[in-house]
Amino acid sequence: MRARWAAWVVAWCACAAAAPAEPRASPSAAPASAPASATAPAPTLSAPPDCEPLLLRNQPPMPSNLREHEAAVVHTARALSELVEQGLADEPRAAAMARAAARAPLAPPPAAVALGAPQLHLGVLYIAEPPRLIVFQQNNSAALRQYWRTLASAWNATSVVWSNAWFSCDDWAWWGGSAAARGTGPSRAAAAIFRRWPSLPCEEVMHEWLGGPPQCDSETTQCEAMPIFGSNVRKLEYQCKCRENHWHPAATGWVRGETLRGAGGELSCARCGAAAAGAGAAACLAGRYRAALLAANLAGMLVCLVIALIIFRKRKCKAVAMGMWTVLEVVLLGAFLMYASAASQYLSEDRWRCLAGAWLRELGFVACYGSVVLRLWVLLAEFRTRKAHRWTPRDSEVLRVVGAMVCGAACYLAAFTATAACEQRGEGCARAAWHHVTAAAELLLLAAGARIAYAARNAHVPFQVAVPSHIILIQNL
Repeated sequence: MRARWAAWVVAWCACAAAAPAEPRASPSAAPASAPASATAPAPTLSAPPDCEPLLLRNQPPMPSNLREHEAAVVHTARALSELVEQGLADEPRAAAMARAAARAPLAPPPAAVALGAPQLHLGVLYIAEPPRLIVFQQNNSAALRQYWRTLASAWNATSVVWSNAWFSCDDWAWWGGSAAARGTGPSRAAAAIFRRWPSLPCEEVMHEWLGGPPQCDSETTQCEAMPIFGSNVRKLEYQCKCRENHWHPAATGWVRGETLRGAGGELSCARCGAAAAGAGAAACLAGRYRAALLAANLAGMLVCLVIALIIFRKRKCKAVAMGMWTVLEVVLLGAFLMYASAASQYLSEDRWRCLAGAWLRELGFVACYGSVVLRLWVLLAEFRTRKAHRWTPRDSEVLRVVGAMVCGAACYLAAFTATAACEQRGEGCARAAWHHVTAAAELLLLAAGARIAYAARNAHVPFQVAVPSHIILIQNL
């Protein structure tokens, strides 16, 4: 019996020892007596031994929702101050509060949260990715010093303090944040919310880490620095592009520093206007009227919606009813999608701009001009019928045919998306063969519609409902 109880006690102790615990950063090394067969942890990015945090002189770009970030850090500091005032502030509660603040619905989301109450010797730092909790009393290394300095910068301030950015050797990234302190006397507490950037504007203090000054004209170009890995020469790399209202024939986007070093020259852009000529002038002109073209596309989409609403309200009118008001709505839907395809070219993400433009344009084209061609075919069928009981296709039959055409176009676009879309070939988001096939199919549809329109040119129908269809086909041919 005693042997059984002893076995149960040993098993319970083993289960308790195997229970997972949250990882904490600690400066102490692993004991030398650890067995060599122990499972090694997952490899993490470690800083070189000669790496020191690089503090920038300028503040990083502020978030678009600046007020929301400031409200979040103030709310966190006030919550910790209330815990201190109630005598409930301790390390577990502060850690739980830091985790909750890291899940705040901000854009971009917080990358790390720090809380501190010096009078209680309380300081915690929670980093979201990878999740880890750092206690100030256990880890105050040089790599984490800027986090604690940012947290302490707001202790004597009444408003939110935004720190300058710095390069962290701990995870090889740019960091920065905002801090606030609330409460008075012994109940005062501070909180800081940090963000992470993949790149930041170039500064003079980066030149040593960049391997020298960037080969970018500071007057006409924008320069950004980002960390690089595995290089013994430079810790940072830069890229440049032309500023707004400037252009360069060989630089339509970001140009890497290694490309500029290989070319052996500085990137300098010309101002749009008298200095721009040829293709550069056209590029500047496209950028200058970008907002105007987007407004025109949105206005066209709005007109389509207004006309569709009017047709729906007047659907029982004789003139609208004879024109198959449901088919007219499909025509307007197709026109709306084609306007939307032009507006989708203003998306910043290349992949979504490619996919949205192709899908919206082709589905809109088939819905709009397919309905127009079928409406002309219905008029031709009515005109050529000589029997007493004329066969007249119904709206539902026409809509079924249009639906089949749209389904076929959707299958084609699915193949396009799966095999050729967004290949980053430099000349577009797909091979030229796809564009040729698409253009040929569109021309065949328009040619069939023109043939039907020519055959129905002498048809006499009430309210001249065939005239708009003829005009639409002639304009597109």
